[in-house]
Amino acid sequence: MARIVGNEGNVTFGTHNITSNAWSMTISRVVNDVTAYGDKSTNVRGGVPTYTGSISGFMSDSAAPNIGNASTDYFETGDTVTVTLTAQTGNTFSGTAVISGVSVSSSKTGDATISFDFTFTGDVTETWG
Repeated sequence: MARIVGNEGNVTFGTHNITSNAWSMTISRVVNDVTAYGDKSTNVRGGVPTYTGSISGFMSDSAAPNIGNASTDYFETGDTVTVTLTAQTGNTFSGTAVISGVSVSSSKTGDATISFDFTFTGDVTETWG
């Protein structure tokens, strides 16, 4: 059985023009307390899963990253985009996500970077081949 190697990964993130170099995703569940009077210990039930994540990479001088400003409509926090996170060919998570934040930075000693934070909304399709 072979390992998945990080450099085989990929990201598509709506129409945002970035060269991604990393993605991460966390799957969590709210745990609801359903303890009733007379119960001898706590009773809980798991809620529906929440998928949150981030994508980071580099900005390109050949195309805007489409994060916009006051005079454009390219990006507003709360925009929805189609996201596909690929671990390697045939192994993906995909769905529609709401953008919750964007971070842009530039350093005199490195490339200009960008990262997006998001939360999937609705169904997330997991394909694992």
